[in-house]
Amino acid sequence: MRGYLVLLCVIFAIPFAYQSTTTPSGSVNLDELSFYKVTNKFEASLVKFDVAYPYGDRHDAFVAVAKDANDVDDLLVAEVGVKDYGEKENEGLAMKYGATKDNFPIVKLFVKGKSDPLTFDDAKGFTSDELRRFVRKNTGIYLSLPGCVRELDILAIKFMKSKEDERKEVLKEVVEKKVADKKVIEKGDEFITTEDKRVKKLLNGKVSNEKKKELEIRLNILQTFQLLNKEKRGKEEL
Repeated sequence: MRGYLVLLCVIFAIPFAYQSTTTPSGSVNLDELSFYKVTNKFEASLVKFDVAYPYGDRHDAFVAVAKDANDVDDLLVAEVGVKDYGEKENEGLAMKYGATKDNFPIVKLFVKGKSDPLTFDDAKGFTSDELRRFVRKNTGIYLSLPGCVRELDILAIKFMKSKEDERKEVLKEVVEKKVADKKVIEKGDEFITTEDKRVKKLLNGKVSNEKKKELEIRLNILQTFQLLNKEKRGKEEL
């Protein structure tokens, strides 16, 4: 009987052990055993070393970034809770990266291919926006910032990474998007459908390679509007 009770305890303990590795904010709790096994799977890992039970404005700022990065596959947002009492869990790992109770919370950015992590400088404030800028600047991974539009940000990044002879095509893409935005505002959602048909018809005809590229860019942008329209209708039907 005792053997069955022990087995049941182990079975029920497993889910709780798993849950303790994650937080409601979307960040992942790491320890000395799981740290490298998990961080090595990502292009970049933003890790906060802090007390075991963090709270306050700085923790809230970090949580905001974790929520924003929830759908960013290349970025891990994680926390290492450190105890300076009892068995002093994770204290050795924290000290290895210069994190102690005197400078908690401290944030490190681990980038694949770089031997040493980068330290977040909170001189301009320990805010979610500064943390996002820190990640964007050092990894190229997209995280939204106030006043920024994701599509245009991605085009800007694409432009800066392109060679001189390729930048012309990126600029055309920006212009095409601006024109499409204006037309949708002026003529309404029906423009998306009619323009999509018109562009596809032109592509099926005889056009130069340069014109074909322009039309394909326009079609991509129109498809973005169509997806947004579909999402909008879906929400309205709910």
